Amino acid sequence: MGHRVEVEGWPAFEMGPDETLLEGCEEAGVPMDSACGGFAACNACRVQVLVGAESCNPLLDEEIPFLDGPDQRLGCQLRVSGPVVLRLAPGM
Repeated sequence: MGHRVEVEGWPAFEMGPDETLLEGCEEAGVPMDSACGGFAACNACRVQVLVGAESCNPLLDEEIPFLDGPDQRLGCQLRVSGPVVLRLAPGM
């Protein structure tokens, strides 16, 4: 069973616990860049978690150099176990 994901400005979609937000967005047609191909080596897929941080997997060490705040995550590393509301916040 999937979990509800809302990305500001786009229709909500369901995402399974074994897929990353990057994969879920690709399937749902939400444009999320991934300059590194999803290997946590850039910040093109960065998002801001507005609601549901407790439903996100723990922050990975690989993400830390690419984040500007505690409410940010990389879409290529983010997995959800419950509903979340996110904002696309790609880096430079």
